[in-house]
Amino acid sequence: MKKLGGKIKAFTLTEVMVVIVISAIVAGLAFSILNLVQHNMRSIEDNYAQKSELQSLEVALTIDFNRYTNAQWLAREEVLVLSSPIHQKQYRFMGDSIVTNEQSFKVNLKEKSFLFEGASVNSGSIDAIKLTFDNTARLHQIFVFKHNDPTIHF
Repeated sequence: MKKLGGKIKAFTLTEVMVVIVISAIVAGLAFSILNLVQHNMRSIEDNYAQKSELQSLEVALTIDFNRYTNAQWLAREEVLVLSSPIHQKQYRFMGDSIVTNEQSFKVNLKEKSFLFEGASVNSGSIDAIKLTFDNTARLHQIFVFKHNDPTIHF
């Protein structure tokens, strides 16, 4: 039989405990950083969705303002009516959205103002609209206008 002569090389219990504690601290930091990254990604995703919705609304309003010859704001019904001799389109303003026949824009409208030939109007014919939105910076405004048909002065 062979005799074991000498000590067996191994880690002590204290060294193993120190490694486990350090590993637990590193894992805890990793999970808290992961939580922060996920929160930031959700915020970025929400901001992107909101900005996309605002851009879609601006594009739709710009196209429709220039497609139709007449624009009327009906203050009582909270409806913007765009019309031409052939067709008509309505934008219905609700508390948390703006709805048309074809689509709906989920936006929180803070302020809306309507203009006709540079003067603010409460109801009737308009040639420009300015929208400001809640929960956004001052940069998130939409201003859409159209060139008036010269025949409106006859």
